[in-house]
Amino acid sequence: MIRTALRTCLFALALALWATAAPAASFKATVEKPPADQGDTFELVLSVIGRDSLEPPNISPLNRDFEILDRGKRSRMESVNGRMVEVNEWVLTLAPKRAGHLVIPALTLGSETSAPIEMDVAPGSTAEPPDDGPIALSVDVLGTPPFYLQSEIPVVVRMYDRVGALEASADQPAAEGATFTPDGTLKRFSRIYGRQRYRVVELRYIMRPQRTGTIQISSVALRASIPVSPPGAQEQARAMGRPAMPWLGGGFDAGRKVTVFANPVEVTILPRPAGVTGWFLPARAVGLKETWSSPPAKAKVGVALTRTLRLEVQGASPAQLPPLKPAETDGVRQYADEEHPEAAQVGGAPGAIAEVHISVVPTRAGSITLPAITVPWWNITTNRAETAQLPPVTLQVAGAADPAGITPPPAPAKDAPKPQATPADDAGPLPLRDIAAIALVVVMIGGFLLFSGRRAGRNARAMAEPPPGPVAARPARPGRPAPARPAVRRPRLAVPDEKTAAGAVEAACKAGHATAAYRAYLEWNRASGPGHAGTASARTPAMAAALHEISRHLYAGDGDTWDGHGFRSAFAAERKAALKPAKARTARGLAPLYPKAR
Repeated sequence: MIRTALRTCLFALALALWATAAPAASFKATVEKPPADQGDTFELVLSVIGRDSLEPPNISPLNRDFEILDRGKRSRMESVNGRMVEVNEWVLTLAPKRAGHLVIPALTLGSETSAPIEMDVAPGSTAEPPDDGPIALSVDVLGTPPFYLQSEIPVVVRMYDRVGALEASADQPAAEGATFTPDGTLKRFSRIYGRQRYRVVELRYIMRPQRTGTIQISSVALRASIPVSPPGAQEQARAMGRPAMPWLGGGFDAGRKVTVFANPVEVTILPRPAGVTGWFLPARAVGLKETWSSPPAKAKVGVALTRTLRLEVQGASPAQLPPLKPAETDGVRQYADEEHPEAAQVGGAPGAIAEVHISVVPTRAGSITLPAITVPWWNITTNRAETAQLPPVTLQVAGAADPAGITPPPAPAKDAPKPQATPADDAGPLPLRDIAAIALVVVMIGGFLLFSGRRAGRNARAMAEPPPGPVAARPARPGRPAPARPAVRRPRLAVPDEKTAAGAVEAACKAGHATAAYRAYLEWNRASGPGHAGTASARTPAMAAALHEISRHLYAGDGDTWDGHGFRSAFAAERKAALKPAKARTARGLAPLYPKAR
Protein backbone atom coordinates (compact mmCIF):
# COMPACT_ATOMS: atom_id res chain seq x y z
CA MET A 1 0.00 0.00 0.00
CA ILE A 2 2.74 2.45 1.01
CA ARG A 3 4.88 1.48 -1.98
CA THR A 4 1.95 2.04 -4.39
CA ALA A 5 1.24 5.47 -2.91
CA LEU A 6 4.93 6.38 -3.13
CA ARG A 7 5.10 5.38 -6.79
CA THR A 8 1.97 7.39 -7.59
CA CYS A 9 3.39 10.46 -5.86
CA LEU A 10 6.70 10.21 -7.68
CA PHE A 11 4.98 9.79 -11.05
CA ALA A 12 2.71 12.79 -10.47
CA LEU A 13 5.65 14.93 -9.34
CA ALA A 14 7.74 13.96 -12.37
CA LEU A 15 4.82 14.77 -14.65
CA ALA A 16 4.46 18.20 -13.03
CA LEU A 17 8.17 18.87 -13.45
CA TRP A 18 8.01 17.91 -17.12
CA ALA A 19 4.95 20.10 -17.67
CA THR A 20 6.65 23.15 -16.11
CA ALA A 21 10.04 22.67 -17.75
CA ALA A 22 9.22 21.32 -21.23
CA PRO A 23 8.24 23.90 -23.83
CA ALA A 24 4.88 23.64 -25.50
CA ALA A 25 5.01 21.83 -28.81
CA SER A 26 4.41 24.29 -31.67
CA PHE A 27 4.01 23.74 -35.39
CA LYS A 28 5.15 26.56 -37.64
CA ALA A 29 6.13 27.22 -41.24
CA THR A 30 9.06 29.38 -42.39
CA VAL A 31 10.52 30.26 -45.78
CA GLU A 32 14.28 30.09 -46.29
CA LYS A 33 15.46 32.59 -48.93
CA PRO A 34 12.23 33.56 -50.75
CA PRO A 35 12.23 33.20 -54.55
CA ALA A 36 13.81 36.05 -56.47
CA ASP A 37 11.41 35.58 -59.41
CA GLN A 38 9.09 33.07 -61.02
CA GLY A 39 11.93 30.90 -62.29
CA ASP A 40 13.52 30.49 -58.87
CA THR A 41 13.00 27.71 -56.34
CA PHE A 42 12.88 28.01 -52.56
CA GLU A 43 12.57 25.85 -49.45
CA LEU A 44 9.61 25.77 -47.09
CA VAL A 45 10.48 24.40 -43.63
CA LEU A 46 7.71 22.93 -41.47
CA SER A 47 8.99 22.45 -37.93
CA VAL A 48 7.60 21.04 -34.70
CA ILE A 49 9.42 21.66 -31.42
CA GLY A 50 9.59 19.30 -28.46
CA ARG A 51 8.18 16.18 -30.09
CA ASP A 52 8.03 14.10 -33.25
CA SER A 53 5.13 13.03 -35.43
CA LEU A 54 4.85 9.75 -37.29
CA GLU A 55 2.22 11.32 -39.54
CA PRO A 56 3.60 13.98 -41.93
CA PRO A 57 1.88 17.37 -42.35
CA ASN A 58 -0.90 17.78 -44.88
CA ILE A 59 0.75 19.66 -47.76
CA SER A 60 -1.94 19.14 -50.42
CA PRO A 61 -3.08 22.84 -50.25
CA LEU A 62 0.32 23.85 -51.69
CA ASN A 63 -0.48 22.31 -55.09
CA ARG A 64 -2.67 25.27 -56.02
CA ASP A 65 0.11 27.85 -56.51
CA PHE A 66 3.33 25.85 -56.09
CA GLU A 67 4.99 22.80 -57.57
CA ILE A 68 6.46 20.43 -54.98
CA LEU A 69 9.84 19.38 -56.38
CA ASP A 70 11.37 17.56 -53.42
CA ARG A 71 10.65 16.73 -49.80
CA GLY A 72 12.76 15.49 -46.90
CA LYS A 73 12.95 15.35 -43.12
CA ARG A 74 15.70 16.26 -40.67
CA SER A 75 16.15 16.52 -36.91
CA ARG A 76 18.33 18.74 -34.76
CA MET A 77 18.74 19.90 -31.16
CA GLU A 78 17.96 23.47 -30.15
CA SER A 79 18.24 25.41 -26.89
CA VAL A 80 14.83 26.67 -25.73
CA ASN A 81 14.59 28.46 -22.37
CA GLY A 82 17.95 27.02 -21.31
CA ARG A 83 17.01 23.42 -22.19
CA MET A 84 18.01 21.31 -25.18
CA VAL A 85 14.91 20.13 -27.04
CA GLU A 86 14.46 18.15 -30.24
CA VAL A 87 13.30 19.97 -33.36
CA ASN A 88 11.91 17.91 -36.25
CA GLU A 89 11.62 19.61 -39.64
CA TRP A 90 10.05 18.71 -42.97
CA VAL A 91 11.88 20.51 -45.82
CA LEU A 92 9.95 21.08 -49.06
CA THR A 93 11.52 22.42 -52.27
CA LEU A 94 8.89 24.51 -54.06
CA ALA A 95 8.64 26.37 -57.37
CA PRO A 96 6.02 29.09 -58.01
CA LYS A 97 3.54 28.24 -60.76
CA ARG A 98 2.88 31.92 -61.54
CA ALA A 99 4.03 35.42 -60.72
CA GLY A 100 2.18 37.89 -58.52
CA HIS A 101 0.88 37.81 -54.97
CA LEU A 102 0.96 34.24 -53.68
CA VAL A 103 -0.03 32.82 -50.30
CA ILE A 104 1.33 29.69 -48.67
CA PRO A 105 -1.88 28.51 -46.99
CA ALA A 106 -2.22 27.31 -43.42
CA LEU A 107 -1.02 23.71 -43.15
CA THR A 108 -2.08 21.19 -40.52
CA LEU A 109 -0.21 18.61 -38.49
CA GLY A 110 -2.69 16.68 -36.38
CA SER A 111 -4.56 19.27 -34.34
CA GLU A 112 -2.00 22.07 -34.92
CA THR A 113 -2.11 24.64 -37.73
CA SER A 114 0.64 26.85 -39.10
CA ALA A 115 0.18 30.50 -39.98
CA PRO A 116 -0.17 31.45 -43.66
CA ILE A 117 2.75 33.19 -45.40
CA GLU A 118 2.29 35.85 -48.09
CA MET A 119 4.86 36.59 -50.80
CA ASP A 120 5.16 38.61 -53.99
CA VAL A 121 6.84 36.76 -56.86
CA ALA A 122 8.33 38.91 -59.60
CA PRO A 123 7.86 37.86 -63.24
CA GLY A 124 10.69 35.87 -64.70
CA SER A 125 11.53 33.19 -67.20
CA THR A 126 10.75 29.64 -66.12
CA ALA A 127 13.82 27.47 -65.79
CA GLU A 128 13.95 24.89 -68.60
CA PRO A 129 16.66 22.72 -70.19
CA PRO A 130 18.48 24.70 -72.90
CA ASP A 131 18.43 21.72 -75.30
CA ASP A 132 17.18 18.14 -75.67
CA GLY A 133 20.51 16.47 -74.99
CA PRO A 134 20.98 13.75 -72.38
CA ILE A 135 22.64 16.28 -70.08
CA ALA A 136 22.55 20.09 -70.22
CA LEU A 137 23.79 23.10 -68.24
CA SER A 138 22.42 26.63 -67.82
CA VAL A 139 23.45 29.80 -65.98
CA ASP A 140 20.67 32.19 -64.94
CA VAL A 141 20.80 35.58 -63.24
CA LEU A 142 17.98 35.95 -60.72
CA GLY A 143 16.39 39.12 -59.47
CA THR A 144 14.96 42.11 -61.28
CA PRO A 145 17.17 44.81 -62.83
CA PRO A 146 18.50 47.44 -62.46
CA PHE A 147 21.71 46.33 -60.76
CA TYR A 148 24.17 48.79 -59.25
CA LEU A 149 27.81 48.69 -58.24
CA GLN A 150 28.51 46.60 -55.10
CA SER A 151 25.09 44.96 -55.35
CA GLU A 152 24.70 41.29 -54.50
CA ILE A 153 23.23 39.55 -57.54
CA PRO A 154 22.04 35.93 -57.18
CA VAL A 155 23.27 33.57 -59.90
CA VAL A 156 22.20 29.95 -60.20
CA VAL A 157 23.87 27.15 -62.20
CA ARG A 158 21.53 24.28 -63.08
CA MET A 159 22.40 20.83 -64.43
CA TYR A 160 19.61 18.91 -66.22
CA ASP A 161 20.16 15.15 -66.35
CA ARG A 162 17.72 12.71 -67.99
CA VAL A 163 19.95 9.64 -68.39
CA GLY A 164 21.33 9.18 -64.86
CA ALA A 165 24.89 10.52 -65.05
CA LEU A 166 27.44 8.42 -63.20
CA GLU A 167 29.46 11.48 -62.17
CA ALA A 168 29.45 15.19 -63.00
CA SER A 169 31.32 18.35 -62.00
CA ALA A 170 30.83 21.96 -63.11
CA ASP A 171 33.17 24.93 -62.96
CA GLN A 172 32.43 27.98 -60.82
CA PRO A 173 31.13 31.00 -62.74
CA ALA A 174 33.73 33.64 -63.54
CA ALA A 175 33.65 37.12 -65.06
CA GLU A 176 36.08 39.96 -65.53
CA GLY A 177 35.08 42.73 -63.15
CA ALA A 178 33.04 40.63 -60.69
CA THR A 179 33.55 38.10 -57.92
CA PHE A 180 31.51 34.98 -57.17
CA THR A 181 31.04 33.21 -53.85
CA PRO A 182 28.95 30.07 -53.18
CA ASP A 183 25.62 30.70 -51.48
CA GLY A 184 24.37 27.75 -49.47
CA THR A 185 24.42 24.08 -50.38
CA LEU A 186 23.36 22.52 -53.64
CA LYS A 187 19.78 21.37 -54.24
CA ARG A 188 18.65 18.16 -55.93
CA PHE A 189 15.15 17.45 -57.16
CA SER A 190 13.23 15.88 -60.05
CA ARG A 191 11.04 17.82 -62.45
CA ILE A 192 9.13 17.04 -65.63
CA TYR A 193 9.74 19.22 -68.68
CA GLY A 194 7.45 18.36 -71.52
CA ARG A 195 7.09 14.59 -71.24
CA GLN A 196 10.60 13.88 -69.96
CA ARG A 197 11.62 13.64 -66.30
CA TYR A 198 14.90 15.34 -65.43
CA ARG A 199 17.07 15.22 -62.36
CA VAL A 200 17.99 18.84 -61.62
CA VAL A 201 20.98 19.95 -59.53
CA GLU A 202 21.22 23.62 -58.52
CA LEU A 203 24.31 25.49 -57.32
CA ARG A 204 23.82 29.08 -56.16
CA TYR A 205 26.36 31.90 -56.17
CA ILE A 206 26.44 35.58 -55.21
CA MET A 207 27.87 37.89 -57.87
CA ARG A 208 29.40 41.18 -56.64
CA PRO A 209 30.23 43.57 -59.51
CA GLN A 210 33.39 45.60 -59.12
CA ARG A 211 32.87 47.98 -62.05
CA THR A 212 30.07 49.53 -64.03
CA GLY A 213 29.06 48.69 -67.57
CA THR A 214 28.36 45.32 -69.15
CA ILE A 215 29.89 42.31 -67.42
CA GLN A 216 29.83 38.98 -69.25
CA ILE A 217 29.71 35.74 -67.28
CA SER A 218 31.89 33.31 -69.20
CA SER A 219 30.61 29.99 -70.45
CA VAL A 220 30.63 27.40 -67.67
CA ALA A 221 31.80 23.86 -68.50
CA LEU A 222 30.21 20.67 -67.21
CA ARG A 223 32.17 17.42 -67.39
CA ALA A 224 30.14 14.27 -66.89
CA SER A 225 30.16 10.54 -67.42
CA ILE A 226 26.89 9.20 -68.79
CA PRO A 227 25.95 5.50 -69.03
CA VAL A 228 26.04 3.70 -72.34
CA SER A 229 23.28 1.28 -71.33
CA PRO A 230 19.65 1.66 -72.46
CA PRO A 231 17.88 4.68 -70.90
CA GLY A 232 15.83 2.67 -68.40
CA ALA A 233 18.48 0.21 -67.22
CA GLN A 234 20.16 2.52 -64.71
CA GLU A 235 16.84 3.66 -63.23
CA GLN A 236 15.78 0.04 -62.76
CA ALA A 237 19.05 -0.77 -61.02
CA ARG A 238 18.71 2.18 -58.62
CA ALA A 239 15.06 1.28 -57.91
CA MET A 240 16.20 -2.20 -56.86
CA GLY A 241 18.74 -0.71 -54.47
CA ARG A 242 21.74 -1.74 -56.56
CA PRO A 243 24.66 0.41 -57.74
CA ALA A 244 24.88 1.75 -61.26
CA MET A 245 25.80 -0.94 -63.80
CA PRO A 246 27.15 0.62 -67.01
CA TRP A 247 28.00 -2.82 -68.39
CA LEU A 248 24.30 -3.52 -69.03
CA GLY A 249 24.70 -1.98 -72.49
CA GLY A 250 27.92 -3.82 -73.24
CA GLY A 251 31.47 -3.22 -72.13
CA PHE A 252 32.94 -2.67 -68.68
CA ASP A 253 33.94 0.98 -69.07
CA ALA A 254 32.87 3.69 -66.60
CA GLY A 255 30.53 5.35 -69.12
CA ARG A 256 30.94 7.81 -71.94
CA LYS A 257 32.78 11.04 -71.11
CA VAL A 258 30.99 14.19 -72.28
CA THR A 259 31.54 17.93 -71.83
CA VAL A 260 28.76 20.48 -72.24
CA PHE A 261 28.88 24.27 -71.96
CA ALA A 262 26.37 26.86 -70.79
CA ASN A 263 25.73 29.95 -72.85
CA PRO A 264 27.47 33.14 -71.61
CA VAL A 265 25.29 35.68 -69.79
CA GLU A 266 25.62 39.47 -69.82
CA VAL A 267 24.72 41.67 -66.83
CA THR A 268 24.46 45.46 -67.02
CA ILE A 269 25.76 47.34 -63.96
CA LEU A 270 24.63 50.94 -63.54
CA PRO A 271 26.78 53.60 -61.86
CA ARG A 272 25.75 55.56 -58.78
CA PRO A 273 23.27 58.29 -59.75
CA ALA A 274 24.64 61.81 -60.00
CA GLY A 275 24.36 63.88 -56.86
CA VAL A 276 24.05 60.91 -54.49
CA THR A 277 26.61 61.09 -51.68
CA GLY A 278 27.24 59.06 -48.56
CA TRP A 279 25.95 55.53 -48.14
CA PHE A 280 24.24 54.34 -51.31
CA LEU A 281 21.26 52.05 -50.72
CA PRO A 282 19.34 51.01 -53.87
CA ALA A 283 16.03 49.37 -52.93
CA ARG A 284 12.34 49.16 -53.74
CA ALA A 285 11.03 50.02 -50.28
CA VAL A 286 12.60 51.00 -46.94
CA GLY A 287 10.97 51.04 -43.51
CA LEU A 288 12.43 52.31 -40.23
CA LYS A 289 10.77 51.49 -36.88
CA GLU A 290 11.58 51.90 -33.20
CA THR A 291 10.33 50.50 -29.88
CA TRP A 292 11.10 51.40 -26.25
CA SER A 293 11.26 49.14 -23.21
CA SER A 294 9.48 51.86 -21.16
CA PRO A 295 7.89 55.20 -22.09
CA PRO A 296 10.50 57.94 -22.71
CA ALA A 297 8.31 60.40 -20.82
CA LYS A 298 8.87 58.43 -17.59
CA ALA A 299 12.66 58.18 -17.66
CA LYS A 300 14.77 58.41 -14.50
CA VAL A 301 18.33 59.45 -13.90
CA GLY A 302 20.69 56.45 -13.98
CA VAL A 303 17.98 54.00 -15.12
CA ALA A 304 18.66 52.50 -18.55
CA LEU A 305 16.01 52.39 -21.26
CA THR A 306 16.32 50.01 -24.19
CA ARG A 307 15.66 51.50 -27.61
CA THR A 308 15.30 49.02 -30.50
CA LEU A 309 15.78 50.25 -34.07
CA ARG A 310 14.66 48.03 -36.95
CA LEU A 311 15.49 48.68 -40.60
CA GLU A 312 13.52 46.74 -43.24
CA VAL A 313 14.67 47.01 -46.88
CA GLN A 314 12.98 45.37 -49.86
CA GLY A 315 15.11 44.50 -52.85
CA ALA A 316 18.51 44.76 -51.14
CA SER A 317 21.01 42.34 -49.65
CA PRO A 318 22.27 42.34 -46.02
CA ALA A 319 25.66 43.73 -47.07
CA GLN A 320 24.03 46.84 -48.54
CA LEU A 321 22.31 47.97 -45.32
CA PRO A 322 23.86 51.02 -43.60
CA PRO A 323 24.84 50.91 -39.92
CA LEU A 324 22.32 52.29 -37.42
CA LYS A 325 24.38 54.48 -35.09
CA PRO A 326 22.73 56.95 -32.71
CA ALA A 327 24.03 60.51 -32.64
CA GLU A 328 25.84 61.73 -29.53
CA THR A 329 23.49 63.77 -27.31
CA ASP A 330 24.26 65.83 -24.23
CA GLY A 331 22.61 64.45 -21.09
CA VAL A 332 22.49 60.74 -22.05
CA ARG A 333 24.91 57.92 -22.56
CA GLN A 334 24.09 55.48 -25.39
CA TYR A 335 25.52 51.98 -25.82
CA ALA A 336 24.62 50.10 -29.03
CA ASP A 337 25.17 46.39 -29.50
CA GLU A 338 26.52 44.80 -32.68
CA GLU A 339 24.23 44.61 -35.70
CA HIS A 340 23.59 41.36 -37.55
CA PRO A 341 21.82 42.07 -40.87
CA GLU A 342 20.17 39.04 -42.43
CA ALA A 343 18.17 38.15 -45.52
CA ALA A 344 14.41 37.98 -44.99
CA GLN A 345 11.07 38.60 -46.61
CA VAL A 346 10.07 42.26 -46.58
CA GLY A 347 6.57 43.00 -47.80
CA GLY A 348 6.32 39.55 -49.36
CA ALA A 349 9.46 40.01 -51.49
CA PRO A 350 13.17 39.22 -51.00
CA GLY A 351 15.00 41.76 -48.88
CA ALA A 352 17.05 42.26 -45.74
CA ILE A 353 16.53 43.46 -42.18
CA ALA A 354 18.84 44.90 -39.53
CA GLU A 355 18.04 45.36 -35.85
CA VAL A 356 20.08 47.09 -33.16
CA HIS A 357 19.43 47.46 -29.42
CA ILE A 358 20.61 50.71 -27.79
CA SER A 359 20.84 51.24 -24.03
CA VAL A 360 19.96 54.88 -23.26
CA VAL A 361 21.07 56.03 -19.77
CA PRO A 362 20.06 59.59 -18.74
CA THR A 363 22.76 61.39 -16.77
CA ARG A 364 20.76 64.46 -15.72
CA ALA A 365 17.20 65.42 -14.94
CA GLY A 366 15.01 67.53 -17.15
CA SER A 367 14.00 67.43 -20.79
CA ILE A 368 16.42 65.74 -23.19
CA THR A 369 15.72 65.50 -26.94
CA LEU A 370 17.29 62.75 -29.04
CA PRO A 371 17.78 63.88 -32.66
CA ALA A 372 15.95 62.32 -35.59
CA ILE A 373 17.42 59.24 -37.31
CA THR A 374 17.48 59.29 -41.12
CA VAL A 375 18.40 56.62 -43.69
CA PRO A 376 18.78 57.95 -47.26
CA TRP A 377 18.09 55.45 -50.06
CA TRP A 378 17.59 55.28 -53.80
CA ASN A 379 14.22 54.10 -55.12
CA ILE A 380 15.04 51.88 -58.12
CA THR A 381 11.36 51.83 -59.13
CA THR A 382 10.94 55.61 -59.48
CA ASN A 383 14.67 56.39 -59.97
CA ARG A 384 14.79 59.12 -57.32
CA ALA A 385 16.33 59.66 -53.89
CA GLU A 386 14.18 59.19 -50.80
CA THR A 387 14.70 59.18 -47.02
CA ALA A 388 13.36 56.96 -44.26
CA GLN A 389 13.19 58.92 -41.00
CA LEU A 390 12.31 58.56 -37.32
CA PRO A 391 11.15 61.78 -35.61
CA PRO A 392 13.04 63.25 -32.61
CA VAL A 393 12.27 61.71 -29.22
CA THR A 394 12.04 63.80 -26.04
CA LEU A 395 12.90 62.23 -22.68
CA GLN A 396 11.32 63.64 -19.54
CA VAL A 397 13.89 62.61 -16.92
CA ALA A 398 13.01 62.70 -13.23
CA GLY A 399 15.61 62.68 -10.49
CA ALA A 400 18.27 64.81 -8.77
CA ALA A 401 20.39 67.00 -10.99
CA ASP A 402 23.57 65.08 -10.21
CA PRO A 403 26.29 65.22 -12.88
CA ALA A 404 27.07 61.55 -12.44
CA GLY A 405 23.44 60.66 -12.91
CA ILE A 406 23.20 58.69 -9.65
CA THR A 407 23.22 60.21 -6.15
CA PRO A 408 25.87 58.36 -4.13
CA PRO A 409 24.64 56.76 -0.88
CA PRO A 410 25.84 58.31 2.42
CA ALA A 411 29.04 56.80 3.82
CA PRO A 412 28.35 54.61 6.90
CA ALA A 413 29.86 55.64 10.24
CA LYS A 414 32.88 53.74 11.51
CA ASP A 415 31.24 52.66 14.73
CA ALA A 416 27.84 52.03 13.28
CA PRO A 417 26.91 48.37 13.17
CA LYS A 418 26.49 46.80 9.73
CA PRO A 419 22.89 46.10 8.85
CA GLN A 420 22.08 42.43 8.95
CA ALA A 421 19.97 41.00 6.19
CA THR A 422 16.79 39.39 7.45
CA PRO A 423 14.95 36.57 5.73
CA ALA A 424 12.04 38.92 5.12
CA ASP A 425 14.25 41.22 3.02
CA ASP A 426 15.05 38.56 0.41
CA ALA A 427 11.78 36.73 0.67
CA GLY A 428 9.93 36.41 -2.58
CA PRO A 429 7.80 33.94 -4.47
CA LEU A 430 9.82 30.94 -5.55
CA PRO A 431 9.45 29.77 -9.16
CA LEU A 432 7.21 26.77 -9.73
CA ARG A 433 10.17 24.77 -11.03
CA ASP A 434 12.13 25.35 -7.79
CA ILE A 435 9.14 24.34 -5.67
CA ALA A 436 8.72 21.15 -7.68
CA ALA A 437 12.43 20.35 -7.40
CA ILE A 438 12.39 20.78 -3.61
CA ALA A 439 9.30 18.58 -3.33
CA LEU A 440 10.96 15.92 -5.48
CA VAL A 441 14.05 15.87 -3.24
CA VAL A 442 11.87 15.58 -0.10
CA VAL A 443 9.87 12.71 -1.59
CA MET A 444 13.03 10.88 -2.69
CA ILE A 445 14.59 11.19 0.78
CA GLY A 446 11.37 9.99 2.42
CA GLY A 447 11.11 7.06 0.05
CA PHE A 448 14.72 6.09 0.69
CA LEU A 449 14.23 6.18 4.47
CA LEU A 450 10.99 4.20 4.20
CA PHE A 451 12.58 1.56 1.99
CA SER A 452 15.65 1.30 4.25
CA GLY A 453 13.47 0.90 7.36
CA ARG A 454 11.37 -1.86 5.81
CA ARG A 455 14.47 -3.69 4.60
CA ALA A 456 16.10 -3.45 8.04
CA GLY A 457 12.92 -4.86 9.61
CA ARG A 458 12.92 -7.82 7.21
CA ASN A 459 16.58 -8.55 7.97
CA ALA A 460 15.91 -8.43 11.74
CA ARG A 461 12.99 -10.86 11.45
CA ALA A 462 15.06 -13.17 9.26
CA MET A 463 17.86 -13.26 11.87
CA ALA A 464 15.42 -13.91 14.71
CA GLU A 465 13.76 -16.90 13.02
CA PRO A 466 15.63 -20.24 13.31
CA PRO A 467 16.63 -21.99 10.07
CA PRO A 468 14.07 -24.57 8.82
CA GLY A 469 16.55 -27.45 8.90
CA PRO A 470 20.19 -28.35 9.24
CA VAL A 471 22.36 -26.72 6.67
CA ALA A 472 25.63 -28.34 5.76
CA ALA A 473 28.42 -25.82 5.84
CA ARG A 474 31.94 -26.17 4.59
CA PRO A 475 34.37 -26.51 7.54
CA ALA A 476 36.42 -23.43 8.12
CA ARG A 477 40.19 -23.52 8.09
CA PRO A 478 41.97 -22.98 11.37
CA GLY A 479 42.19 -19.29 12.17
CA ARG A 480 39.67 -18.28 9.48
CA PRO A 481 35.93 -17.65 9.80
CA ALA A 482 33.49 -19.91 8.05
CA PRO A 483 32.49 -18.68 4.59
CA ALA A 484 29.10 -17.00 4.39
CA ARG A 485 26.39 -18.85 2.51
CA PRO A 486 25.15 -16.81 -0.49
CA ALA A 487 21.67 -15.42 -0.02
CA VAL A 488 20.75 -15.69 -3.71
CA ARG A 489 21.65 -18.53 -6.05
CA ARG A 490 21.74 -17.74 -9.72
CA PRO A 491 20.07 -20.34 -11.93
CA ARG A 492 22.27 -22.16 -14.37
CA LEU A 493 21.47 -22.13 -18.04
CA ALA A 494 20.02 -25.44 -19.14
CA VAL A 495 22.16 -27.15 -21.76
CA PRO A 496 19.97 -28.88 -24.36
CA ASP A 497 20.30 -32.64 -24.82
CA GLU A 498 21.96 -33.69 -28.08
CA LYS A 499 19.44 -36.45 -28.86
CA THR A 500 16.45 -34.21 -28.07
CA ALA A 501 17.77 -31.40 -30.27
CA ALA A 502 18.52 -33.84 -33.11
CA GLY A 503 14.97 -35.21 -32.90
CA ALA A 504 13.61 -31.65 -33.12
CA VAL A 505 15.64 -31.03 -36.29
CA GLU A 506 14.31 -34.19 -37.95
CA ALA A 507 10.71 -33.43 -36.92
CA ALA A 508 10.88 -29.92 -38.37
CA CYS A 509 12.37 -31.25 -41.62
CA LYS A 510 9.57 -33.81 -41.97
CA ALA A 511 6.95 -31.08 -41.36
CA GLY A 512 8.60 -28.70 -43.85
CA HIS A 513 9.04 -25.84 -41.32
CA ALA A 514 12.24 -24.00 -42.27
CA THR A 515 12.22 -21.62 -39.29
CA ALA A 516 11.75 -24.42 -36.74
CA ALA A 517 14.45 -26.52 -38.40
CA TYR A 518 16.95 -23.64 -38.33
CA ARG A 519 16.32 -22.93 -34.63
CA ALA A 520 16.52 -26.62 -33.75
CA TYR A 521 19.83 -26.87 -35.58
CA LEU A 522 21.24 -24.00 -33.54
CA GLU A 523 20.17 -25.81 -30.32
CA TRP A 524 21.74 -29.05 -31.53
CA ASN A 525 24.95 -27.25 -32.49
CA ARG A 526 25.09 -25.80 -29.00
CA ALA A 527 24.70 -29.26 -27.43
CA SER A 528 27.15 -30.97 -29.77
CA GLY A 529 30.27 -29.24 -28.46
CA PRO A 530 31.79 -26.00 -27.18
CA GLY A 531 33.45 -25.15 -30.46
CA HIS A 532 30.15 -24.57 -32.25
CA ALA A 533 27.95 -23.28 -29.40
CA GLY A 534 24.87 -21.48 -30.73
CA THR A 535 26.30 -20.71 -34.18
CA ALA A 536 25.23 -21.69 -37.66
CA SER A 537 28.57 -23.34 -38.47
CA ALA A 538 29.02 -26.63 -40.29
CA ARG A 539 31.57 -29.45 -40.28
CA THR A 540 30.71 -30.90 -43.67
CA PRO A 541 30.31 -29.26 -47.10
CA ALA A 542 26.81 -30.71 -47.46
CA MET A 543 25.67 -29.05 -44.24
CA ALA A 544 27.24 -25.75 -45.27
CA ALA A 545 25.29 -25.85 -48.53
CA ALA A 546 22.09 -26.74 -46.69
CA LEU A 547 22.58 -23.82 -44.27
CA HIS A 548 23.16 -21.45 -47.16
CA GLU A 549 19.96 -22.67 -48.82
CA ILE A 550 17.83 -22.29 -45.68
CA SER A 551 19.29 -18.81 -44.99
CA ARG A 552 18.47 -17.70 -48.52
CA HIS A 553 14.95 -19.04 -48.09
CA LEU A 554 14.42 -17.30 -44.73
CA TYR A 555 16.07 -13.92 -45.28
CA ALA A 556 16.32 -13.30 -49.01
CA GLY A 557 12.56 -13.41 -49.59
CA ASP A 558 12.80 -16.32 -52.02
CA GLY A 559 9.38 -17.60 -52.94
CA ASP A 560 10.56 -21.19 -53.72
CA THR A 561 9.63 -24.04 -51.44
CA TRP A 562 12.19 -25.28 -48.96
CA ASP A 563 13.79 -28.72 -49.41
CA GLY A 564 13.35 -30.32 -45.97
CA HIS A 565 14.48 -33.76 -47.17
CA GLY A 566 17.84 -32.42 -48.39
CA PHE A 567 18.42 -30.59 -45.12
CA ARG A 568 17.66 -33.78 -43.16
CA SER A 569 20.17 -35.80 -45.21
CA ALA A 570 22.87 -33.17 -44.76
CA PHE A 571 22.12 -33.06 -41.01
CA ALA A 572 22.57 -36.83 -40.70
CA ALA A 573 26.06 -36.56 -42.20
CA GLU A 574 26.81 -33.58 -39.98
CA ARG A 575 25.78 -35.48 -36.87
CA LYS A 576 28.06 -38.44 -37.71
CA ALA A 577 30.98 -36.04 -38.24
CA ALA A 578 30.26 -34.40 -34.87
CA LEU A 579 30.22 -37.71 -32.95
CA LYS A 580 33.44 -39.18 -34.42
CA PRO A 581 35.96 -36.84 -32.73
CA ALA A 582 34.26 -37.33 -29.37
CA LYS A 583 34.59 -41.15 -29.57
CA ALA A 584 38.22 -40.92 -30.65
CA ARG A 585 39.05 -38.71 -27.73
CA THR A 586 37.26 -41.07 -25.33
CA ALA A 587 39.15 -44.11 -26.62
CA ARG A 588 42.57 -42.56 -26.55
CA GLY A 589 42.27 -40.84 -23.20
CA LEU A 590 44.84 -38.37 -21.94
CA ALA A 591 48.52 -38.59 -22.82
CA PRO A 592 50.90 -39.23 -19.91
CA LEU A 593 52.39 -36.16 -18.28
CA TYR A 594 55.93 -37.68 -18.27
CA PRO A 595 56.32 -40.08 -21.23
CA LYS A 596 58.79 -42.85 -20.76
CA ALA A 597 61.84 -43.01 -22.95
CA ARG A 598 61.94 -45.95 -25.33
